[in-house]
Order: sequence, then structure tokens, then C-alpha cells
Amino acid sequence: MKRVDLVYETLREWERGGKRWVSAGELSHALGLDRANVSRDLNRLWREGKVQKQTGRPVRFALACGQKAATQLDRLAQQQPSLAAAVEQGKAAVLYPPKGLPMLIVGETGTGKSMFAELLHEFAVAVGRFPPAAPFVTFNCADYTNNPQLLLGQLFGIRKGAYTGANEQKGLIEKADGGILFLDEVHRLPAEGQEMLFTFIDRGVYRRLGETDVERTANVLLICATTEDPESNLLKTFRRRIPMHILLPPLEKRTLDERCRLVMQFFQEEAVRLGKEIDVSANAVRAFLFYPCPNNVGQLKADIQLVCGQSLRRLRHRKETSGAHSSHGFALSSAKRVFT
Repeated sequence: MKRVDLVYETLREWERGGKRWVSAGELSHALGLDRANVSRDLNRLWREGKVQKQTGRPVRFALACGQKAATQLDRLAQQQPSLAAAVEQGKAAVLYPPKGLPMLIVGETGTGKSMFAELLHEFAVAVGRFPPAAPFVTFNCADYTNNPQLLLGQLFGIRKGAYTGANEQKGLIEKADGGILFLDEVHRLPAEGQEMLFTFIDRGVYRRLGETDVERTANVLLICATTEDPESNLLKTFRRRIPMHILLPPLEKRTLDERCRLVMQFFQEEAVRLGKEIDVSANAVRAFLFYPCPNNVGQLKADIQLVCGQSLRRLRHRKETSGAHSSHGFALSSAKRVFT
């Protein structure tokens, strides 16, 4: 057995015995191994997502709880091989010492950028990068694109009296302290906002709108997303401060097998949500595999929800007109109404 495997198995045995958090010194003493080697193995296990750690003196380690998050990312890479590189990049950015690397997720509308960011947050919690209650704050910069002042106020906060009628307000950076801030459509952030944001990335400090003599601090891992070309739509100085660029491919660039897995996954999710069995014909599956879907995975999911809704409505109509008893499921033999 390799030393790193011995360390991991010892952690498992100790947790079963009720001893959860341990230091490298405790493990090295119990195993008769060099402390530096045990510490190196523990940090390797942490980078792999198998253990979590608590900062302090001494640093303590435990088996990663909530393996579901790491498994979700791994399952995503297994079921969607075109996303395997993106998953590895995301994990590397989350685990990069000491506080992780800012990320920019690039992809067309509907490729799953928000979902990917949420999985990264769950992974970070699972491996102990963040505590279980760590915030995950999302903000779509496009919501305030016509009011740059209000956009900056939402992001950084507002000092009372910063402008006529302004009340004191916490910003999203402050709310995300100790966790992740996900900024969607970041290309809608004005140049002034990008400059304020890269100052925060550089130094971990920011000011609320209207403040000049106060510097605030926050520990936030920044994940940005855009549907546009970063080279054309973001300041060069801002791009340089986000070293990890993650590309999510559109649906048309994914294999037929990947698309089939998505179709079946979405039908399964609808069956659970509706509490009914759904019998999907081969023709319906074939239609979802080959029809043009310009808005990617998001549209595919919405279209599947639409045909399920249409079939459920027809089922209820038949029951109302015929007086039939309740059914445990319904059949979906065609999806043509979505595409015509």
C-alpha cells in the first residue's frame, strides 16, 4: 500500500471510531512516518478533493464531507466528456492556494454557465475550501446595464448620501465575504466597474459608491461569465487579472451520446418533479436528438418541459371528458409540436 493510501485509510478508520479532525503530527506519530511526508500526502488528498482542512495551528484534516458535490462534477465530466477539461480547470482554480484563482466562464447562452458555477461552489464546500455555510451570491450585470451607477452600487455598496436620496447599502462583495460571487454577463459591467473590480482582485479591498476615505476588505472567490468574446468586450487590464478562462462548448459541439444523456436526464427530472412515470417513445427521443437547438442545453431542457406539459394537459383533458380514473403516468410519443 502506498503511503498516501495508508494515510487516507487511517483517516477513514479514525472517523469510524469517532475521531474526525486530525493534524499531520498526530497521524505521523501514530503511523511512525515523517511528519513532512504525511503533511505532503494530506495536502495532495485535499487537492484531489478527498479530504478537507481547517486552517489554524495546527492545520487539521478530515475526510471530505458532502462528497456529493465532488461527485457531481466528476459525474458531469463522465457523462459530458466535452466538459472534462472545464471541470479540471474549475477544480484547479478552486484549490489553487491560498485563496483560489478568479475564473471567467465563456459560453453561448444556455450552455450551463450558472449551473457550472454552482457546482464549483458545492465542490469548494465539499473539499473544505469553504465552510458549509459559505455564501454563493449571484448577480446578472445585464439587469442594470442602463443604470451604471446603480449597477456599481449593487456590486460594491452605497454610502449614505452618495447621490440624491441614496441610503446606506451593503454591496454583493460584502454579502459574498467568505464565499463565491458569481457575476453573469460581466461584459455589461462598465469600464469604471471593471477597474474597481480588478483593484479588489489585486488587493482584496474596495470602496462603497461615494466613499473616498474608507477601504473595506473581503475574502471572495470571483467567478465571472460572459457570452461575448472577452478580447473584444472586457478591458485588457481586467482580463489579465482573471488567469483561468473556462470554455463551455455549445450543444452542437457535443457528441450525440452526450446529447442523448441530457435528454434522458431531463425526462427523468420531469418525472420526479411531476410525480408521474413518463413513457417516451423512440420517435420522441430521436426528435430531441436531431432538431436544431440554437439556445443550447437551456432550450433543450425547456422544450422537454414544454412537451411534458402538453402531454399532461392532454391526459387531464381525456380524463375530464371520459371520467377515467387518475393515471400514474403518461406516454409521450411525439415531440413535433415543439418544432413546428
